[in-house]
Amino acid sequence: MKRWLQALTVLALCVQTVIANEVQLDQKKENRQRCSGMYSRNSWGGDVDPFILTKFEKVDTEGDADPLVSFVVFEWRDEKYVGKLATPDSKEREYICDDENVKAQLCNETEIGAFILAANHTDSLRAQVTTNAIHLKDPKAINYPIKKTGYYCVGTYGYSGKDYKAVVEFRNAYGELPAAQIAKLPFYGGLAITYAVIGA
Repeated sequence: MKRWLQALTVLALCVQTVIANEVQLDQKKENRQRCSGMYSRNSWGGDVDPFILTKFEKVDTEGDADPLVSFVVFEWRDEKYVGKLATPDSKEREYICDDENVKAQLCNETEIGAFILAANHTDSLRAQVTTNAIHLKDPKAINYPIKKTGYYCVGTYGYSGKDYKAVVEFRNAYGELPAAQIAKLPFYGGLAITYAVIGA
């Protein structure tokens, strides 16, 4: 009986690492950006095309108010293409398209509320960079497909100053297991077989 209890304890510890790779985003500084390693379907195989799915909670507002959240998804090596220098001599980048940055010609009016992307960036990107202004009155889920293996980040900013919450699911082709854990699967399988043989 004692061996079965030990085997169940080890199994419970192993299962604990196989949790869904979902994280929460909100307006707190430490929760505005979340990153995770992602494998392309070609790298590890699997039944599904990998993706990053972001869902914002709907916010009830009074009147015509429609709070915005700035949203961006990028591969971390492409971070230099998010934001622009206000002038060639500036040391700080401007990241959010607002009225002031429209006047400075860093972005245009249709991009208000979104992150600013560097001009002519598409030729040098390792992966697609997606940015939107999310309307919290009627938020749509954003599905970002993963075509290349990499370390991807989802960033947000409360453009309207309103509190917001979102859930990001980093879904790899082989399941919801975090990319850092996938290489351990053969080890866990061998461990389970060893405990089954010893416990029998």
